[in-house]
Amino acid sequence: MDQLLDLKIRRDVYNSISLRLECLQNANHAADSILKTVGELNVKLAIGMLAEEMLKEQATERVRGQASAILLVLANKHFNDVMYELQKSVRTVVLPHKMVFRTLGDLASRYALKCIPFLSLTFVYIRLMLKLTMINQMKEEICYVMEHFSMAINYYYKNWKVCSFPREAESQLCGPVIPLYRHLVRDWLNEEEPKIKEASMKALWPMFGVLVRRREQQDEVIKNVPHLLVESKILDSFLVAKRLSLFLDVCEECKPSIPKKIFQEICDYVFQQVLPLSTSMQHLKKCQKIVERFTHQNKKAERQKSAGQRKPQEGEPTPWEKGGVCQPWYGYQEISWEHRDTLMDAFGHLVSCCPADALEFLQAQMKNDAEYMRVGILKHLKTIISSEGSCETKNRKRPIVEAVKCVLDDQRDTVRKAILGFIKELLRSPSVEGCAVWDMVVYVFEQFTLPASQAGKESSPTQKEQEKEKEEAIQQICIEVLEHLNTSAEGMSKALWPKLLYFVVPAPYTPTLTPLCRCLRELALIRQDEGALFLGSCKGVRLPSAQGLVARLLVLASKPNPRGNWALQLLHAVRGSIHAAVKILWGKQIPFLWESLFRGNPETSNQEWEQKLLQFLRRSLETIDDSSWTKNLSQELENQMASYSDQSAEKSFLYKSLGTSLTSCEDLTFVQSRMQHFVENTNYMDASEREKVIQILSFSAMGHLDLTLATLQEFGGGIHMKIKMSDIINRYKDYSQGRRGHTHQTLMLTYGQVALHAPKELLFSRVETDIMKRVLFHYRRSCQVLGVSIANKDLNLKLALIQSTTDVCRAIHGTRNCQDFLFTCKKELLSILLEFIREEPLDTLATPIRSKAITAIAFLSKLKPYLTMEEIRDLLDQCIKSLFPLPPLEQLKQNGEKEPNSLNVESLYVCSMDALGQLTRSIIEVHPTTELIDELFQLTDPWFTETECSRERALQASFQALTAFQENVCIPVGESYPQFGSLVAFLAPYTCDDSTRCRLWAAQCIICLMHVQAQSRVSAWEEEEMLSACKDLQEEVPRDLFRASSRMAKVVSAYFPAEQALDFIEAILEDLVSGNEMCAIAAGRWLLILLQDCGAAMKAQIPKILDIFYSHLPIIKQDDLRQVLVDAVCIVAHYHLDDVFSSLLCRRLPMDSETGELWRSLGREPSLASLVLHKLAATVRQPSAPEPASPSDSEETVEFAEEEPLKATCAIYEVISVLPYEDVVQELYPELFCALLQQVSKTLGQKMPFYEGRRRLFLRDHRVSEGNPCRLSVASLKTLLFKITCDPSLAEIGEVNIWALLRDPSAHQEGVCLLTNRLLQSNLLNHRIIQEVLPWMKSSSEKLRLTATAFYTEVIWDPTLGEREPLKTILPILIERAGDQHPGTRQMAVRGLGNIILVAPDKPHRCFSCVSLQGKEQKKTIVAVLQGALYDAKVVLESLKVLALVLPHLKSRDVGFLFKDISMKTITYLDDDNADLRNAALHLFGILAAWTKFRYRSFFAEQVRKSLVLLLIHQQDPSPRVAETCRVAFLQSVRFLSKRKLRIHIEELHRTTNLNFPNLHVHVYRLLVCRGVVILNSRLVSIQVNTNPEIRDELLKKTVEYYQSPWEEIRRAAVELSGVILESMQVTDLQEPSHQHLLTSLEMLQDDPSPGVQQAAADVAASVFKKQGAEMLRRSEATPNESNPAEKPAPNSDPKPGTTQEVAAAQDLHE
Repeated sequence: MDQLLDLKIRRDVYNSISLRLECLQNANHAADSILKTVGELNVKLAIGMLAEEMLKEQATERVRGQASAILLVLANKHFNDVMYELQKSVRTVVLPHKMVFRTLGDLASRYALKCIPFLSLTFVYIRLMLKLTMINQMKEEICYVMEHFSMAINYYYKNWKVCSFPREAESQLCGPVIPLYRHLVRDWLNEEEPKIKEASMKALWPMFGVLVRRREQQDEVIKNVPHLLVESKILDSFLVAKRLSLFLDVCEECKPSIPKKIFQEICDYVFQQVLPLSTSMQHLKKCQKIVERFTHQNKKAERQKSAGQRKPQEGEPTPWEKGGVCQPWYGYQEISWEHRDTLMDAFGHLVSCCPADALEFLQAQMKNDAEYMRVGILKHLKTIISSEGSCETKNRKRPIVEAVKCVLDDQRDTVRKAILGFIKELLRSPSVEGCAVWDMVVYVFEQFTLPASQAGKESSPTQKEQEKEKEEAIQQICIEVLEHLNTSAEGMSKALWPKLLYFVVPAPYTPTLTPLCRCLRELALIRQDEGALFLGSCKGVRLPSAQGLVARLLVLASKPNPRGNWALQLLHAVRGSIHAAVKILWGKQIPFLWESLFRGNPETSNQEWEQKLLQFLRRSLETIDDSSWTKNLSQELENQMASYSDQSAEKSFLYKSLGTSLTSCEDLTFVQSRMQHFVENTNYMDASEREKVIQILSFSAMGHLDLTLATLQEFGGGIHMKIKMSDIINRYKDYSQGRRGHTHQTLMLTYGQVALHAPKELLFSRVETDIMKRVLFHYRRSCQVLGVSIANKDLNLKLALIQSTTDVCRAIHGTRNCQDFLFTCKKELLSILLEFIREEPLDTLATPIRSKAITAIAFLSKLKPYLTMEEIRDLLDQCIKSLFPLPPLEQLKQNGEKEPNSLNVESLYVCSMDALGQLTRSIIEVHPTTELIDELFQLTDPWFTETECSRERALQASFQALTAFQENVCIPVGESYPQFGSLVAFLAPYTCDDSTRCRLWAAQCIICLMHVQAQSRVSAWEEEEMLSACKDLQEEVPRDLFRASSRMAKVVSAYFPAEQALDFIEAILEDLVSGNEMCAIAAGRWLLILLQDCGAAMKAQIPKILDIFYSHLPIIKQDDLRQVLVDAVCIVAHYHLDDVFSSLLCRRLPMDSETGELWRSLGREPSLASLVLHKLAATVRQPSAPEPASPSDSEETVEFAEEEPLKATCAIYEVISVLPYEDVVQELYPELFCALLQQVSKTLGQKMPFYEGRRRLFLRDHRVSEGNPCRLSVASLKTLLFKITCDPSLAEIGEVNIWALLRDPSAHQEGVCLLTNRLLQSNLLNHRIIQEVLPWMKSSSEKLRLTATAFYTEVIWDPTLGEREPLKTILPILIERAGDQHPGTRQMAVRGLGNIILVAPDKPHRCFSCVSLQGKEQKKTIVAVLQGALYDAKVVLESLKVLALVLPHLKSRDVGFLFKDISMKTITYLDDDNADLRNAALHLFGILAAWTKFRYRSFFAEQVRKSLVLLLIHQQDPSPRVAETCRVAFLQSVRFLSKRKLRIHIEELHRTTNLNFPNLHVHVYRLLVCRGVVILNSRLVSIQVNTNPEIRDELLKKTVEYYQSPWEEIRRAAVELSGVILESMQVTDLQEPSHQHLLTSLEMLQDDPSPGVQQAAADVAASVFKKQGAEMLRRSEATPNESNPAEKPAPNSDPKPGTTQEVAAAQDLHE
């Protein structure tokens, strides 16, 4: 089992290894996979298998390489196992595969320290292998193993301390290498195969490093180094450089003796490769002798001989001479910087091994005057110096530095730069012990001040510019050298301290003071244990004095920059050497100053910092309390004036420091002498000199005020002493050159500065007499020439007066009791300053006079006597007019660029606006009233609309004023700022101005206003929100601007006083109308937000607010701005709906577009729409007022619609038309429907209301307004219904328009019926509506009764009406309305009564159960009403229609005796001129014929007989509808004919033909009147009948009566019927009168306008005449015919209807 398991494990391991080898994946991944697969227990087995796979003969090179790589990775954790398998392969006497040696070499390269225990054994195995015969590849691999194992030995001795085992002796590790070395040198190095020789050379260099560790082999190895260098030419030069560096590194460690000759050869090898740095071969040719120093022909010959090479023949160029020069070791080739660094590293090791030889070699090379040679050597020596190494490497620097000193006098730029680069690396190195560091540092400072060109040489401007650039480059390098100076380096402090202080005071070294002070401060801290330094003397160096060092460092510290920082810290470091009295003071004060500036408050201004330093200086001098020391400091400060450039901040501070030192000096004689010296010996034409006088004397006044004023007065008085006439020309020349003016200017400025620095307790007694009046004295004198006053156009003198005035005022304000001081010069100064401002041009900004003069006025305005309000107004107005009209800043800049010597225009502009703000602040501080703010806004208001730049300035000035007001005025608790609303409205639109600056200024103004109004109640969130919105106003996207502005409005609304709403709205609507588009939109948003947030508190002002909105709506034409007002009304309505409703309802009719728009805005808000519609419905339904009498004198009465309900009706239309949802309408539908239907009824036939007053001017003679009130009411009702339903049938039914009928007074009831019918079908009528309409039927208004009756006529059809409400109320009302005065009401009542019978004819218990009488009695009553209506000409048509509808549903008892009256009355309308009436009567006649019972059969038969001609003739009625109805009625009446066969025949004929042929009446007549003959389409059918002459005569008479009918069709039908009748008659049957009347009538018809009538009359007349002749013939032939009985027709042989014969006859008749 164990064997099987072992086999399985081996198989798994083998499979895993085979898979990884075949995949050829990354070796690390493959090794990890093998370890995971086989486990830790089987790693050894896996390593063995990998070794076997690597040595298989059939394995490919790629598989062997993969196996080797995996073994190398596994060796990281299993090194011993891998090494065991590899050594097992070399233990045999048979040569292993070359991959074994390759893997051994890789192991030694990767795991050098782990290979040391196996090194000796491995070398033994290799020695055994060397005895065997082997191929070249095997030799290469053995060399590879020896190379890497030798490198492992060298690496071990460098890092043996990290090993876990003790250090091996050199003899133990290096001894086994000797035999291998001998074999390589003796046998393989002389092989002809290049690869073997190359592999041998690679192995020899590490072996040299191993053997040199044995003293026995050191000489041999060192001796063979040159030979090895020569032989290594076949290798890569960079590789040789690396191997040489490693070998020399070992030599530096072992210190072998290197002969000078070999040292020289190694140096030659190194420098021949590194020297041609950036040097062309042509340059090398010119320096043939220089190159020969590094080439030794004798050594080359020896190397050629030892290498077995042939010597060059005579005349043949040597290898060094190929290419035109002596060829170096590798020839001339460009090598990389890494290659050069490696070579120089090797040379550094060589210098450590042989310092003396190295110094000699370098000095010899440095003496060469070739520029490229020196530069090249210096650059590479810098590499050696910069290397960080052990203590042994420090020995390299001393000889190198000594060698470099040889070339310090070389003034060529490239050499200077190379030397400075070398010094930089030297000074930054960690150790300079024993090196000439001080000489190097002195060289740096000398080069910094050395000019690029020698004096006396003339150069062109271009050359001078180039020389200047070179000088600046050298100076920059010098500064970099000092910046990299390592003060902590070993030996540095000893070499440089304190001698380095020498370079602090001299002016030429000023640019180097930043790194210099840093180095000195660090050196002082390092050497502080040596005690106090006696400044002023040092061995070999003259150090500065204590006062000189203080003066220099203090002035440098006046600028808060890095140099000032290090100067201050250096002053702190040497405090003990300055003076013993300040050691403790400076130890505390200087760190405090440094912390406050560079760490505590980085934004400290230069002026504040200088003030602190001056206080520090004064306190230090007071602490020293040594007048002599102070005088020496003053002398040092005076001596160092030339060290600083004119107009520099350092020089200005030096003047102040000198004045401070004089202030602290107690020797008044010395002080006065120095002040007089400065005043009298100053060149007043020089600005720096003038500043010197001003600063020194002003700071001297701090301690010597009287002495200073006396000196100034004495000097100023001496200027205007009496002079001789000979001096007049000189004085005038001085004036023309400006010297005199500059003197006065300096004195004026000095007086101002003296006032500022004078002790406050002494100022009041001297400020006017000794200072201000002296200033005015000098100003006036400066405006005179030889005693004559002239206009002062000197800008500097004006500025001097302004500045001195400002300084004096500031000095007064700085005192405690300044408010009690009366400044008598105030008015004079104000007039002068205002005159200065007025003289400034308004198109440019070239001088600072505006800003400075306004600033001076600001200070003056706070002094007594105070200005009146009128004076303040004039003052502000003058200042505003001098600034606001200026062109835009960009244009001012362009103008300034054109003018020479122009100042910074932008700075002047900013200063001017700041000065205006300061003036405003000063005035508000003195007069903190709201009236002053009003005055200011009145002054700036015109400038808001001038230009964009003027608007920006006005907004900035407003912000400045509001800020000052906020800081100086406190509104009492509970009160509001009176102008808050109007100012917010004025400023808010500008938050969206086109100019970004205008937006920001406007936002800042609003923030100030909010703080003023809020009275410190603004929360942190509100403050942050306002600032965030203000920041967002810098965007350019309009949407973002509006959002930011709205956010501000939201915050401001929290503090908005409701009582100022009217002011706010009036002001902001002006912006809405007159502002630009962006501002108008912003104004609208502010208006809406403030109304939304504060609208609830505006109850008292709502009517006026609404009036303002109404007055502005017609003015604003832009849709989005109009929408703002509409939305504003909506918002107000949310809070005060009653007020808004009443206000809108007071608008006149006809409703204008603005009013309609406002109503629609209310409708768009569902919450408002419900309330508004409810109120409107109540207004519509309010009781009607008595109708006013018509103002006209005419007889016609004009009825006007009531105004309030009509307005409400129109409003309902507007509101409903825009409702977004149907829910509101659904809820109010019953109420609205009833109200609008009532309004439709009430306005029926009315005119628009009449208005007195202004509207009448436009109407002139028109007494009523145009328009139809009912149309408006119908439109509102229509809108309501279409909002509820989308049924299109409500618009039209057939060709009838419901809405046109509703507003037509004559057809109103029909429209109501149609509308009600449609509403019933759509289920839009509910119980509430029906109940509300019911009272109208008893209303006193005829229109309401008409509408209600028509409504209920259709409502009766509602099937649920009986279930909801019995008809006990409706029926009596309808019966009553049947007798109403209004015919339309009677008509609707008749129709309604008929509908009641039609609704439930078989359910009397449902319709009439609650009525007192029985159902049949009620029906009789209804029938009686209907019968009575037949006598009413207005409603007879309706009555006929209703009777025709209800009779089929009534029984005989329901009609009773009324049948006869109904029938007879109906017959009277059968021949009426009204077609509708004829049609209705004929229809009812047919119904009566069908309904007639047995009881009235004979009566109705008689009526049919009397109406027979009418029924026949009207079948040809001109109205097709009447003709059709007549045919139907006739067929219904046929059954009342006396002859049964005839009746049956007609009925059958009707069934067959369906009454579709037009000659039915002819056919019927022939059936009726012919005795035995019926003519059908010219065919004779014999029928045996009895003759009836009376009937024929009666029918003929009735027919002739229709000859006079107005209708052509009736006349022709009557003629045709007459012809038919005459056909069945004999001439003898006609009576004579009838015959004559017939002929006369026919003769008249022959002249009828209708051709058809004429033709028919002619045919009948001809037939009559023909009849007479035919009659005579018939009588003669009658006897033969009667004697032939066979030809007589048989009885009962009439053709029956339906037979083929009859159908054919009927068809012929139809045709």
